[in-house]
Amino acid sequence: MHKIMSDLHQDHVNLAKLLTLLAQQVEKLAAGDEVDLLLMSDIADYIRRYSDQIHHPKEDEIYRVFRACSNEAGELVEALLLEHQQLPDVTLDFQKALESVINDTAILTRQELHDQIVAFISTQQAHLDAEEGGLFPLINTTFQAADWAVVEQGIQEHAADPLFGVHIMDRYRNLHQLMKERQRA
Repeated sequence: MHKIMSDLHQDHVNLAKLLTLLAQQVEKLAAGDEVDLLLMSDIADYIRRYSDQIHHPKEDEIYRVFRACSNEAGELVEALLLEHQQLPDVTLDFQKALESVINDTAILTRQELHDQIVAFISTQQAHLDAEEGGLFPLINTTFQAADWAVVEQGIQEHAADPLFGVHIMDRYRNLHQLMKERQRA
């Protein structure tokens, strides 16, 4: 597997961990327990900053090169490219909803909050599943060295991962610590 694909796969593994944290908050919400709105807001912020702005543009370049060299999975490629355009708004809307509850500028019932979190998780998970289960295997078996060279030329250097990278953004320190604690458990 090419390093770019390996890195993107690791991003998906990391995102899945965050979606699991959100799912755990949903379980707490359904049980009538208190939930950590700040944790969920940090997760949404990370997805908006990293997945939507750094990770997806890399995939977009790979998908463009794949579309140029293969007719396979054309509908899936187009669907994923469209999702990459839509997901930033989905994430921002989710983050705004959480922040409005945190700031007491909106009142949501527990059920409404539950439904929004579940919908967000479902959207993100379906996207991951389509890439990991559908398109990534095709790319891994189709691309040759020349295709990767084209991708490498088209991908611009981006900032490092602010949560799972070497330097952790201040906003994510608590989330990073929680992830480390869960990894040890």
